[in-house]
Amino acid sequence: MVRIALFVVLALALMFCPAQALAETTNPQETGRKATYLIIYRPGPAWLTGKSVMEQPLKEHGRYMLSLYIKGSMRLAGPLTDNAGGAVLLDVSDEAEAKAIVASDPAVKSGTFVYEIHPWKLQPWDEFAKKAKGATQTSHSTTGNSVGGADAGRTQLDEESLRSYMGGDYDLIGRKADSTTTYTGHVTLRDENGVLRVTRAIEGKTDKCVARFDSVAGEDRIPVLSMRFHFDGKEYDATYRWQSDPDNYPRFTGYVYLAGTKSPGLEALFPVHK
Repeated sequence: MVRIALFVVLALALMFCPAQALAETTNPQETGRKATYLIIYRPGPAWLTGKSVMEQPLKEHGRYMLSLYIKGSMRLAGPLTDNAGGAVLLDVSDEAEAKAIVASDPAVKSGTFVYEIHPWKLQPWDEFAKKAKGATQTSHSTTGNSVGGADAGRTQLDEESLRSYMGGDYDLIGRKADSTTTYTGHVTLRDENGVLRVTRAIEGKTDKCVARFDSVAGEDRIPVLSMRFHFDGKEYDATYRWQSDPDNYPRFTGYVYLAGTKSPGLEALFPVHK
């Protein structure tokens, strides 16, 4: 529906703002980071039935969108290609400002559009991708046993990003310690109040524990994820390394240790793609 609406906005930009004038305006990306809101536009009661978007009374709407972009309040906008509507991304101080901006949209005031407004937390996926691809220096700062000053702040930030990146559901395949017996199960990782909580469901039994960031191999400080859990009525310690799969989801491989065993167990956790 609103695919052509984007063309309307762009056309109006060319009609009413010469290229030099646009170049001299403030770059929206230079504006300080603010709260982000997603606006979904839908056809309203005044939408002209049977008419294309080019035939709708959207000239003032186009001017308004352009002004928001120049001011830095609107970051992105575009149509939903299934013709179900359009979306706008606003960077504003708070929800009240976002609502005021949309309520002042000429197309909303006229009833041509109705809208939904949602607060949106954008995740730093570029940072997650770098960590998932094994950026050694970043991973080391994540797992240091004692850091101070700026390094401590960076460690806290990195661990927060990793917890968010790792959160999700995983299929588990394992081999028991000192045995060739294999098993399967399901693992869930959740970031709850700064703690990475783990729920393991194997052979009809559920166990909950906490995962922590650690390092192994002495001076090499290889980053790992450590857990202590119960399985078969015994307490195990597990150490996992992580990496990114082809779709940039985290997956884990690790050793499962039981006191007194000669050969540790093995586990692999594969993300459940939803």
